[in-house]
Amino acid sequence: MSRCASALAAALVLAAGAAAAPGSGPSLAALAVPGAASSLATDRIYFVMTDRYADGDPANDTGGLTGTRNFTGYDPASTAWWHGGDLKGLTGGCTDPVHGLQRIEDLGFNAIWITPVVVNQITQGDSGGYHGYWGLDFTHVDPHLGTQQDLTDLVTCAHSLGMKVILDVVVNHTGDVIQYEGGPDYSSAPYRDCHGKAFDPARFVGKTSFPCMSVKYLPKFPYVFPGQQNVKTPAWMNDLTNYHERGGIGSGCSAQCQTQGDLAGLDDLFTEKPAVVNGLVKIYSDWITAYRFDGFRIDTVLQVNPGFWRLWIPKMVAAAKSVGIDDFQVFGEAYTTDTLQQSQYVRDDGMPALLDFPFQSAASGYASGGSSAVAVLHRLQDDDYYRTPDGSDPTPPTFLGNHDMGRAAFQIQTQGLGLSGDALLRHVELGYDLLYLMRGAPVVMYGDEVGMIGTGGDQQARQDMFPTQVADWRTQPRLGAPPIGTGSSFDVVSDPIELELKQLGALRQTDAALATGWTVPRYAKGGVLVVSRIDPATKTEYVEAFDNGDAAATVTVQTATAGSWTPLLGSVGATSTAAGKLTVTIPAVGAVLLRADEPVFSAAPAAPKLSIAPDPLSDLLAATATVKGPAPVSVAFAVMRAGSHAWQRLDVDTSPPFRGFLDPAKFKRREHVQVVAIERSLDGRTATSAVVRAVVVP
Repeated sequence: MSRCASALAAALVLAAGAAAAPGSGPSLAALAVPGAASSLATDRIYFVMTDRYADGDPANDTGGLTGTRNFTGYDPASTAWWHGGDLKGLTGGCTDPVHGLQRIEDLGFNAIWITPVVVNQITQGDSGGYHGYWGLDFTHVDPHLGTQQDLTDLVTCAHSLGMKVILDVVVNHTGDVIQYEGGPDYSSAPYRDCHGKAFDPARFVGKTSFPCMSVKYLPKFPYVFPGQQNVKTPAWMNDLTNYHERGGIGSGCSAQCQTQGDLAGLDDLFTEKPAVVNGLVKIYSDWITAYRFDGFRIDTVLQVNPGFWRLWIPKMVAAAKSVGIDDFQVFGEAYTTDTLQQSQYVRDDGMPALLDFPFQSAASGYASGGSSAVAVLHRLQDDDYYRTPDGSDPTPPTFLGNHDMGRAAFQIQTQGLGLSGDALLRHVELGYDLLYLMRGAPVVMYGDEVGMIGTGGDQQARQDMFPTQVADWRTQPRLGAPPIGTGSSFDVVSDPIELELKQLGALRQTDAALATGWTVPRYAKGGVLVVSRIDPATKTEYVEAFDNGDAAATVTVQTATAGSWTPLLGSVGATSTAAGKLTVTIPAVGAVLLRADEPVFSAAPAAPKLSIAPDPLSDLLAATATVKGPAPVSVAFAVMRAGSHAWQRLDVDTSPPFRGFLDPAKFKRREHVQVVAIERSLDGRTATSAVVRAVVVP
């Protein structure tokens, strides 16, 4: 799975005397303690494209510019240009429940994620930079959105309401200013220094020096049109040697092309260069310290060289701590449904979390009725690939739709083979049940709560909340409400989706296990999915059951609790047997949530059985532990390397199948290692497997 090992067939040889007692070294019991849950797990995030939410100051609609939309960027009747929404409109009256941030808090959200606020390029092609991803001046707020003070007021208001503010940021590129002689086609020519000597920029990542550069030796010869030599801020962004200058990313693009090519023609920053790294550190540290943001969402992670993240992210966390923000959250956009590709950024590159595109695919497909519960089960099991030595459970932001692919309702409608009306509403509600009750931090896109559906990705997923001048948007159908016409979506109250989100947000707020509890799959077959969430602090079990079929389903599952259960959502109470067998009936296209009235089973852990084998899905080696009994346990995996006398934790797994992974690329060829598994009960008792000795053979 690792980039270095991707071309290798990982293997191992079990050494003689594979079964042995654990060796000496740091306490294995200490390594067995799971890490603390990320504070991101308790966030319920409302995503806002600021230009499309509310127009608080019509005077800034054109950004202080005059002329046609090609000069001002403003055309509220077109889906491709600025519409007038701004920071002042988003803040509103702050505590005003209709036109203030209080409205968003009342919907059950405790965090708001806003699109980039930097000054954007007015136009590229037949579109304006209303979305914020075409930055030119990275040090000021775009005048279309308001002033620096307007941004300060937004953050101040949010914090007064107990809400976090997460800023969308871009480090991969700037707006499209640079042109190329010979056209935009990609060039794979090697980089050469100012003396014409070829070099590999990857070798200089993390170093303080970098080869001297000259425009004439870049892969493509770049130039800018007259008058645009100094349009970017800070000034270092106007240096053409601070960009990769390879041309555009095309179909069938190589790994090098993905990270060094221009995405959609945007100028790709040379993020291997120390000057660029330091410049981006300065830019975004200043945004944090000036406005006290609580986190960043990072755009286009896949298009940045992976080594950048370990240099840049710690600096962002440090900047936040310098102004008293001790739990600054960072999550990135790696737009792929491949968990093996995504997980590398978390396991190897220091990315704390990634938007869960694999979950989005599985969850929207399941909610639509178009796929089985097994797809969701597999995504939950794949969390093991994202586990790191800190011992914490993965906490990705989860979602059903977004501003690029299309809204949640559109995604479910598309996969549901023609769902519409009340049937679509029921399936979308099921999707939100799944989103809020599963692990991760749920993200909901603005406008979903008033029933917006849209007709596809990108521009057609970015409707106005305030009265729209886009003709098509006035007549588009909505869930639980008629087309908006010339009205305002702020006047739409008590939409079924809004009521659903409020109910689910309240459940997640009051029952901590729904946010931070362990996830234990119990049943996945056909349209039925049953999952337990275990609160390790209170030793309480919750059972979440989902049915995407057209008929009610009754299943019996193993739990970790005997006795009665209190219904929290969609069911009457139930009772499990002394052995923990629970029978639950789930309504058609519905969900059930039960909370056990008694604590989970408690038992002394037995020594787990440990085995090691090549992982069938990746280039990793999988250490798998088999445990006995229904009592909830966690399993830690540790390795002792050749020549060492200390155990190093690989990860801690809180959900079966219990697995830890070794990456052969991180070991010497034919290195002798020892691996052990430590089972831990909720009361802290541990049992250790026999040591498995192996020789890593890449």
